[in-house]
Amino acid sequence: MRSVGVFAVVMLALACFGQSPFGQSMNQARPVALTAQAPAPGKVDFAGISKLEGAFEQKVKNLNPGDPVDQLGACSGVYLGGYGLVFTTPLSLVAAPVFGPFTGGFTPQKAEVIHKRKLAQLPALRKAMSDMVVQAAKASTTLSPEEKVVVAVRLVYLDYEDKTGLPNQIVMSADRASALSGAIHTDEQ
Repeated sequence: MRSVGVFAVVMLALACFGQSPFGQSMNQARPVALTAQAPAPGKVDFAGISKLEGAFEQKVKNLNPGDPVDQLGACSGVYLGGYGLVFTTPLSLVAAPVFGPFTGGFTPQKAEVIHKRKLAQLPALRKAMSDMVVQAAKASTTLSPEEKVVVAVRLVYLDYEDKTGLPNQIVMSADRASALSGAIHTDEQ
């Protein structure tokens, strides 16, 4: 239940900054810091957050080049004072086909193949998310050891899909000190 609260806080924070994590173009320009100087202790390195966003998008894009993930929006990272860094992104584990008269139509066999492909992508996605938590903790040297690094992926499905064994969201989190030691908490719903 706690991860639902974190997700709600992130969505509220994004709305306050006028950003939509679900409708952004993947080619949209990222905000950049107005200074090239390293941030002072306790200050946030927004240029660094932007680099982490791009690195995670690239990692997700390369999970399985033979069966690519469908990135449905840009990765959005925000710093919540006293809490830490939160990164979110919506995606589909594979680009699911749209069935129609020119594609042979929907069959249970086709839906089963899509389901198996999506299940096969989960281990690589989990690894990429875990790596992102560690990478963000290492890169964010101005975070206190108690502040958190959170990576949340919202998985999107079409109405016809079998979601058995597939989560709607995966949230990985750790305080910075735990992330640096590899102790990451995973919550799937």
